[in-house]
Amino acid sequence: MECVDFSGRCRGPELGMIFPDWRAGEHVAFLSPHDDDAILGAGYLLQAVAEAGGTPHVLIFCQGDAGYSTAEAKETIVSVRKSETRRAYAGLGVAADHLVFFDVPDFALLTTLVRSPGQLGESVFDRLIAHLRAHAVSRIVFTSGHREHADHTAAFWHGLYTVPQAGDPILADLGGPAPIRSYLAYSVWSDFEPPDKPGALPADKGILADDAAEARVRGGMAEFASQGDILACTAAARREDRKTDRGYLELYRTYEIRRPIDVAAYKAVLAGLGKG
Repeated sequence: MECVDFSGRCRGPELGMIFPDWRAGEHVAFLSPHDDDAILGAGYLLQAVAEAGGTPHVLIFCQGDAGYSTAEAKETIVSVRKSETRRAYAGLGVAADHLVFFDVPDFALLTTLVRSPGQLGESVFDRLIAHLRAHAVSRIVFTSGHREHADHTAAFWHGLYTVPQAGDPILADLGGPAPIRSYLAYSVWSDFEPPDKPGALPADKGILADDAAEARVRGGMAEFASQGDILACTAAARREDRKTDRGYLELYRTYEIRRPIDVAAYKAVLAGLGKG
């Protein structure tokens, strides 16, 4: 696979183009609102992390209870999807103990952004922080929050605002601080939010994958037999949309968390102002 830095107009085989200062042995957490989202939007990067000597974790927030296409499947859909999920991610190199289920009902993830006093230690907030710290996760990859799905937006907010707490010296009972070194968003089916700078592309990073990597992603998607009708259009679209003359393209957007204010710029302006 080949990594692309669209902002720097360069490409190459090093994962450091996606994760600056990458070191073999790092742990990368992929936040997946639903069981299939990380495969659909970040399947190449999952494979690239493992190939570069890293350890991918997939943290699945919602239990898939709304994903039944027939009334008869309603009572069994959650257990069926868990079995499908384990098989799907095993094929992409994710170890069973690095696959985490938070079991939030579908369309309810936005309600977990609050750390409820009645669920301390058991809330999604606490469980997420505890997992990141226990495994010293250093990179976070999460869904875009731009007009895709309410659960996708909630995972985006968890990535931006819950995850950074893993590196802060708080909540000591959840483990010692484990700073996150970089944050990336992936798209499942919609474009990213408009870029900060005029003329810039919404995504600044990408991965070009070969036929074998794409075949593994399609194999993972095929494991979700219960979602066949739901995923049919998505699977057909990716065959056309992602194909380039250099391979299949997967896109990412970098987020800078807690960027310091450039006070010097304000001081320079103040120095040139006369008295009112």
